[in-house]
Amino acid sequence: MDGKKRLLVGGRVNKFIPNPTFDPIAAPGALEDYFRGRNTEGLDLKTMFGDLEPIAEHPEYRDRSARVRQLDDQGLEAILVFPTLGVGVQEALRKDVPALHAAFDAFNRWLDDDWGYDRGDGRIYAAPMLALADPDRAETELRRVLDAGARVVVTIPGPVPDGGDGYVSPGHPRFDRLWAMLAEAGVPLVLHAGLSGVNHYGRFWRTESGGGGGGFAGFKHAAFPLVAFADRGIADSLAAMVCHGVFERHPALRVASIENGAMWVPDLLRNLAAAYGKMPFGFTEDPVEQFRRHVWVAPYYEDDMDLLKDTLGIERLLFGSDFPHTEGLPDPVAFTEDIPNFDTAETRAIMRDNVHDLLGLPSAA
Repeated sequence: MDGKKRLLVGGRVNKFIPNPTFDPIAAPGALEDYFRGRNTEGLDLKTMFGDLEPIAEHPEYRDRSARVRQLDDQGLEAILVFPTLGVGVQEALRKDVPALHAAFDAFNRWLDDDWGYDRGDGRIYAAPMLALADPDRAETELRRVLDAGARVVVTIPGPVPDGGDGYVSPGHPRFDRLWAMLAEAGVPLVLHAGLSGVNHYGRFWRTESGGGGGGFAGFKHAAFPLVAFADRGIADSLAAMVCHGVFERHPALRVASIENGAMWVPDLLRNLAAAYGKMPFGFTEDPVEQFRRHVWVAPYYEDDMDLLKDTLGIERLLFGSDFPHTEGLPDPVAFTEDIPNFDTAETRAIMRDNVHDLLGLPSAA
């Protein structure tokens, strides 16, 4: 279209990623000033992206061996790898459940072939994606990736498509066998930011000019969604898992929030505490303690780290740089500059040991 390659999903052009070939590509961290709120010149995002480079100049983005060599250069022991384009596909295929599951299953097979879920060298742990719309198919695929050695699996936050115009809570009992399989295997579920049914919320707030509503086209944000419901998908998903009894029914399940930031955590814990005070009969145990026991969170580098440490506890915070994305850090280890008040043990916990705990890996090194 207009001389550019576009992605067609479910018979419609998918704009979640404007350039689905990722060629050319912007430099890691190109949007750091934007996400830190330092866009003092009022530049548009296209300008902030800066000069683009051919993907061929960056074999480490597509070749596992080259990426491992880059880890050595960056001083990183290991990384978790999550999909980019994949987290924008579920909503586009929500009414074609067989196609949705087929797409995710195919992605997972490619991922294992190309990167490996876990090749035993302790360097890269790649996360296969789970579509939950058809629980039976989801269970089949989960069993397959677990048997293939997956250390972590990923889905997007938000309500789960039901194949029609509706959605259901991830706390619905129809998903209990999935959560039981993960708990038994000791493999965590990651909720990674993506396009979900939550975005429909923006349609209720249209203006006469047509602007200011919801929806998402890659890096074309309106101010209202950024202010009003940027955190709604992850906060509501974990609220549902707590309030709908997932952690009560599956006490060994571990969940991590990745690339959702963490400034929603204090409000969610406050609301859970208020609900427990008003309706203790709605829970078998304190919902705030359930959250703290079962959920790990990766803050954005621009978040208030000291507040989060006090609210959630150091043992549930995870380092994440989102390298090599534009919204990430150009030097992943520079994350430590955003936690100047953490002592040596706390820094080691967030930068390394907590993810070992999440994955069930030994922490000694």
